Amino acid sequence: MANHESSEYQTLILDLGDVLFTWSAETRTSIPPRVLKDLMNGPTWFEYERGRISQEECYERVGREFSVDPSAVAEALKQARESLRPNEELLALVRELKAQFHGQLRVFALSNISLPDYEYVIKLPTDWSIFDKVFASAVLGERKPDLAAYEKVLAETGVDPATTVFVDDKLENVEAARSLGIHGIVFDKQEGVFQALRKIFGDRVQQIKEEVSGAKQA
Repeated sequence: MANHESSEYQTLILDLGDVLFTWSAETRTSIPPRVLKDLMNGPTWFEYERGRISQEECYERVGREFSVDPSAVAEALKQARESLRPNEELLALVRELKAQFHGQLRVFALSNISLPDYEYVIKLPTDWSIFDKVFASAVLGERKPDLAAYEKVLAETGVDPATTVFVDDKLENVEAARSLGIHGIVFDKQEGVFQALRKIFGDRVQQIKEEVSGAKQA
């Protein structure tokens, strides 16, 4: 984990699924929730999230792998997408932090997500204005926890990993970020994560307020 004073942090990178959005694997299809999650956690799905195979090929392949009809896979995933709900409390916290930073906090999203799913999610009516940019694995051609995914984001944004905070619900993704010098937080209990973010960015907020106050008095 990065060991830097909180006053130095000025970039926040968030995951989307199970962090900024909640969703349900419970569908009105023959595919049980556990199977749906399993088929989204294997090599075929990972290639789909990297943008290397089409939706049709992905559904056909996982259908064979899990002995389910590709049309049932398509319907289950459609219903799962429709269950997506924004985490309004997290959105409010990010807006609060951005306001306190007087425009000096940069916020990005980095998500393992296929191109069709990304095109669906990005059109959902939520506050996308909090992000400077959203990075989808299918567009990057790399997915977490592969270091190349993080390195591409760092290169494109020009941010310093030592001043960056990364939040993800999967430990392996957080550990990969930490290996690059990024301060990583596992999104497990929301209240604890919120407290950590307020603590991490708190000193920097106070520093900015003092700078703004000093500028007004000058």
